Amino acid sequence: MNIKQLKEKIKDLPDTMEVFMAERVTEFAYGLVNTGEVRNILFYDESDPEDEDTQDFEDVFVLTEE
Repeated sequence: MNIKQLKEKIKDLPDTMEVFMAERVTEFAYGLVNTGEVRNILFYDESDPEDEDTQDFEDVFVLTEE
């Protein structure tokens, strides 16, 4: 993905949206971003994943090598 493609993907997104990097799929120190998309991610307390009170979903922009 180049800068022009990235700008096109994020042009309508809110300025306050969080940006995440997905898990790496290559062994190289640097990897080319191939995809950027909004995903609804579940956040929770890892010490108690059954506690629904600590769980929250949020839309975030995720960059991936895939």
